[in-house]
Amino acid sequence: MSSVLLFFVFLFSCYSEPAADDDNSTDESQSPSFVDNVPGTVPGADTEENSSDSIDTGPSPVTWTDCDQWVGSHPCDFTLKDQNQNDWNLYDHYGTVILIDFSTMWCSVCKSVASDIEMFQEQYTAAGHNFLWVTVLIEDAQRGEVDPADVTAWVNEYSVTSSVVLASSRDMIDLSGKDGYPITSWPTFVLIDDEMVLTHGLNGWNESVVLGWIDDAFGI
Repeated sequence: MSSVLLFFVFLFSCYSEPAADDDNSTDESQSPSFVDNVPGTVPGADTEENSSDSIDTGPSPVTWTDCDQWVGSHPCDFTLKDQNQNDWNLYDHYGTVILIDFSTMWCSVCKSVASDIEMFQEQYTAAGHNFLWVTVLIEDAQRGEVDPADVTAWVNEYSVTSSVVLASSRDMIDLSGKDGYPITSWPTFVLIDDEMVLTHGLNGWNESVVLGWIDDAFGI
């Protein structure tokens, strides 16, 4: 896997004192140290190539050389296999607002969110927005590495048709934010804007907050 230094520092707008809210939950596998303290967030609740010499695509929009996984930075590029066993490359999607959902197959909150992902994807696509929800599966149901059969099972279980599901492993995790994402609980979300800047990050799930990020990205 190519360099996977991506991530989110503390969300400046979402680091306030936690308050009770039913629309938020978290499954955690390790002690949280990086958490977007959104009101209502309670960590630990459950615990063939196409090419042509005749086509000039112009200069690459990727002009930066530094990357990391903190808010305000360009996340580092990575390539993983999607549900069709094709390579999915982050930087290929410059110009698209991307919500990355880091989940595990054993996490109850992750599974609850997964049941609504296609609805969220369609909500923005139908409105004409260039948006993509990307689920990155870090562990299978036995907390092992995810394989293609696991991805297929996830896609079938949650009727995934338009969003993306990628197979990954704990190699995506790095609490320093240099060689991976500082994931401390499940699920974890990051938003990357259309200029490939990581704008928000949250350990845990809060629907109104995450959808609010997306709305803001499109000026809704």
